[in-house]
Amino acid sequence: MIKIHKLKNYIWIEVVKPQADELDKVIATYQLPLKFKNYMLDRHEQPRATYDPITDTSVVVIRALASGLDSPMTTVPIFLGFNDDVMMTACHGEAQAKLVNQQANQNLMQISDHIFAILRALLSPYFDMLDEVSKRADKFASHRLGVITNRQLATLTTLKTRLVYLRSATAGNLVALEELAGVLKQKLRLTTDIEQQVTQQISDLVIEYKQCQAMFDVQSNVVNETEAAYGNILNNRLNQTMKFLTVWSLVLAIPPIVSGFYGMNVKLPFAGRNEAWIDTLILTIALMVLMLLIYRHRNKRQR
Repeated sequence: MIKIHKLKNYIWIEVVKPQADELDKVIATYQLPLKFKNYMLDRHEQPRATYDPITDTSVVVIRALASGLDSPMTTVPIFLGFNDDVMMTACHGEAQAKLVNQQANQNLMQISDHIFAILRALLSPYFDMLDEVSKRADKFASHRLGVITNRQLATLTTLKTRLVYLRSATAGNLVALEELAGVLKQKLRLTTDIEQQVTQQISDLVIEYKQCQAMFDVQSNVVNETEAAYGNILNNRLNQTMKFLTVWSLVLAIPPIVSGFYGMNVKLPFAGRNEAWIDTLILTIALMVLMLLIYRHRNKRQR
């Protein structure tokens, strides 16, 4: 779906869920670079800011949040292409398109102002996501470490994976913004006052994106440390279990040894007595108790 908005000083081409045939018509009509078509159609496009000198048109791609933490597709690309007279945006989802469309209701005079409004709007959901990540991370950090279930481990692993994608998206967006700063200064017709305003706006955006990236890094460290603590506890629990099984396997190996000796057709001490089976029981219990005492003594020395 494509909508053409004729604003006061420029034209805004709004594309939602871009289709190849529709893009061909718009690109031909407004003489935009053909390579922008691939940028708009690719749902896996990474953040970038580039310039096409032939058509004097620039583009910036930003990764926007697509859904919540429980969804496998965390971010999607938002395309913004522009020159002095035309701005073109492309979104792959209704939620992102609505977020971008809301910025047209403002009284914007410059394309740069419109771009900054969109970029700032796309950043807002990241901070909302940070709140959700922080809540889940705090929940894991405050959980009783002695009670760990497979479901909790699966949830923690999923959260860690989502954080990898979010950190990658914020880092890529930050690089794209820093590249965009030079593009805006060189390619848009700006007066000295407006250029200073654009410089200040891009600096503020970079600071906000850096803050977002730093907060995601902090939350990622919290999740990693929590996962490491869970791993240490599980390893210790496994060691204790193996230690218990090893000791009792040695203790329970004594009765077969004693009964095996007295079951052979050879002369053994006390084998000719009528109460010989009682003697074997006493000998077996004595050896088992001796084994436990030796283990207990060695365990105390190791402590």
